Amino acid sequence: MAAISVRQLCVTFPGRWRKPAVQALLPLDLEVQPGAIVGVLGQNGSGKTTLLRVLAGLQDWSAGTATVLGRPPGDGILVRRVAWQPDGPPPLAMLNGREVLQWFGSQLGLENDLADARVDEWLSYFELQHASRRAVRTYSSGMQRRLLLAASLLGEPEVMLLDEPTSGLDPVGSELAMAALRQCARKGAAIVMASHHLLEVEQLCSDVLVLHEGRCALRGTLDELLGSGDRSLVVRGLAEDALPAIRAAITAHGGTLVRSEAQRQHLYALYRQLAVRPPSGTVPAVDHRGAN
Repeated sequence: MAAISVRQLCVTFPGRWRKPAVQALLPLDLEVQPGAIVGVLGQNGSGKTTLLRVLAGLQDWSAGTATVLGRPPGDGILVRRVAWQPDGPPPLAMLNGREVLQWFGSQLGLENDLADARVDEWLSYFELQHASRRAVRTYSSGMQRRLLLAASLLGEPEVMLLDEPTSGLDPVGSELAMAALRQCARKGAAIVMASHHLLEVEQLCSDVLVLHEGRCALRGTLDELLGSGDRSLVVRGLAEDALPAIRAAITAHGGTLVRSEAQRQHLYALYRQLAVRPPSGTVPAVDHRGAN
C-alpha cells in the first residue's frame, strides 16, 4: 500500500476584499511508496507548502482525495506516525533546546524516559549538545533548523513531510540531515520534502515532483527526467599520449569523444571533507516497523 495517495486533489482559497479566489493546487495525482524520498520543486507560490499542509492535516482541500498511511490526513492515529516540519523558526523559542525537544516528545505521547533518551541521541547527532541549555531564540537559523529536524525524528515516523529541511544549514549540517533522512528511507519511511536546493534534491531524492502555478509540470525519477542518453567514462592514471588511440577506438565503435578534461569534485564536497567534526556523526538507530 502506498504511504501517501493523492487523487485529483484541488485546493482553492476564497477571495477577499473583492479579490478573486486563488487556485493553489489544481487536480493533482501523487503516490509515494514506503522508502521513497520525493522532492517537491517549484517557484514560490507554486503550491509546494500547500500540498505538504494538506498531507499534514493542516489544510482543507476543495476536491479530490488524500490519504496518509491509509487514513485521512490529520487523523489522531497519525500523530506519532507522521512528522511535519514546517519552514520557519521553532515554537516556544524562549525555552532551551532540550526543553523544546522534550515538549515535542510530550506532544507525541512519548514516555519521559524514552523521550529523554531520544532527545539526547538527536542533540548529539546534530551537534547541539553545547547549546542544549541555551534559549532557542539565541540559536542561529542553521541551529534552529537542526533542532526542528531533530524534533521531526523523535517519534520515528513512517511518513515525513518536510518544508525546506536544509534551509540555512551549512554543508556539514546539510550532510548530517541528508544522512539521517537516507537512513529513515532505508528503514521504510516515506519522505516528501519541498526544497529550493537542487543539488541536495539530486543527491537525496529518488523522485521529484515539479509544480508550476498549482499544476504538476513534471513527475518522475531523476534518471527519467535527467537522463541524456550519453555515457561518461572516468579514468585514472591515463597518459596524455594515449588519447589519440582511445579517440580512434571510440570512433571505430560508433561513438564520439565529446571532450577530455581533468575531473574535479564539487566545492560543496570539499568543504564537507575539510570541516572538523567531533565523532558524533552516527545516525541514531530507528525502527519504523514497530515504533507505534
